[in-house]
Amino acid sequence: MKKLIKVLLGAAVAIPLLFFSGFYIWSQVNMAKPTEQALAATVSDAVVSVDDDGDWVIFRPVGAAPRSTGVIVYPGANCDIRGYAPVLRELAAKGYTVVGVDMPLNLSILAPFSADDVRAALPEIKTWAIIGHSMGGAMAGVYAHRDPSSLAGLIFWDSFPAQANDLSNANLNVWNIHRATPEGEPPEKFAAAANLYPGDSTWVPISGGIHMYFGSFNGGGYEELWEPYISRDEQLRLVTDATLRALAGMTG
Repeated sequence: MKKLIKVLLGAAVAIPLLFFSGFYIWSQVNMAKPTEQALAATVSDAVVSVDDDGDWVIFRPVGAAPRSTGVIVYPGANCDIRGYAPVLRELAAKGYTVVGVDMPLNLSILAPFSADDVRAALPEIKTWAIIGHSMGGAMAGVYAHRDPSSLAGLIFWDSFPAQANDLSNANLNVWNIHRATPEGEPPEKFAAAANLYPGDSTWVPISGGIHMYFGSFNGGGYEELWEPYISRDEQLRLVTDATLRALAGMTG
């Protein structure tokens, strides 16, 4: 009996450990890592300063007072937050303080309320907008659903809210910047989720764009619905322009 108990106790420890080890190996194999282009955008210069403490990557405008509204960014699953640096840097160059959140195990689902920590650490910024890509968008939707009035707005990058976090009745400025076919049609699952957005939400199709071109990544296990019809640099420019329009509408 004692031997059996020892075996069961050993299994109770080993099985979760093996599961976690396997998951960790899978996540590393499928990690979307920042390109050299993205890493170059994390270097401070005379226009934008960048601080990376391992929890957040903060982009700040240099030489002028930052806008009173800041921007929090949640990454997609298995996406290194630094992969979004080309866009985040451009937002900072326009005066926004931008905080990219480095999620535990690179999964926003494990920390959907990380924005609370950012807001507590930067009390000088009075209002915030939140952006989320893919899973990060769904988790940004979780955060916004809890208290929509606390945000200037919510921007989905190729994502949508979960059914449990229906935002259709939220008094919130919501934009969905999404990949689309060359004809401008969103993926079917996005169209099916349209009822989860406020009726006055703004949808911006990136015609010919793909899911992973919302950042500048190498690798990753995401399976695209179609081949890109535009270059990554062109898509990053379109995403940046649309995001700046969204923020202008949210902040005046």
